[in-house]
Amino acid sequence: MKNLLIWGAGGHGRVILDIARAMGTFGRIAFYDDSEDIGGKLREEVLSGGFREASRLGFDAFVVAIGPNFLRSQRFEEALATGMEAAVCVHPTAWISPGASIGRGTVVMPRVVVQTDARVGVNCILNTGTIVEHDCVIGDHVHLSPGVTLCGNVTVGPLAHLGAGVTVIPGGRIGSGAVVGAGAVVLREIPGGVTAVGVPARVIRELADN
Repeated sequence: MKNLLIWGAGGHGRVILDIARAMGTFGRIAFYDDSEDIGGKLREEVLSGGFREASRLGFDAFVVAIGPNFLRSQRFEEALATGMEAAVCVHPTAWISPGASIGRGTVVMPRVVVQTDARVGVNCILNTGTIVEHDCVIGDHVHLSPGVTLCGNVTVGPLAHLGAGVTVIPGGRIGSGAVVGAGAVVLREIPGGVTAVGVPARVIRELADN
């Protein structure tokens, strides 16, 4: 059994801990966190002294438990440089079609559905209750918040973030780094690097470069 190191000990990290335990495929599980103040909700082992140093303590797999996409992508590359494997964490209640593919480091939370021929990139978050229908393509480091529904043939560019309850109709496209606000309905295309909200979704501003 592989030993798993979770980078990030906040609420998201604690959810990933539950998923990792439910999977039953990991031995030792511990946290590493950049912050010295992680609160009092953790009873598990928390390592310090830098991620590279922590990774040398008998761990061979990792997952990054950080919500913001750009920061999560940075930490993912740093963790890969240690030589550890990026684990895929899938809750047992999720349905992943045998014809779908899930990239390394991606977390799939409870009651997620990923249908046939969907492709999910690396280091993504498919949050609770997300539906990814057939032939969707999701880029690297994407976060789909709870209750997002992607109908068939939807494309989501790298580093995009879709808020809770967003719906994208068949054939819709979300550009790289775009943010779509909670409850929005995307009828056609949202360009990269913008924030869009509403029903139907409309662009309200451009985002500053990361």
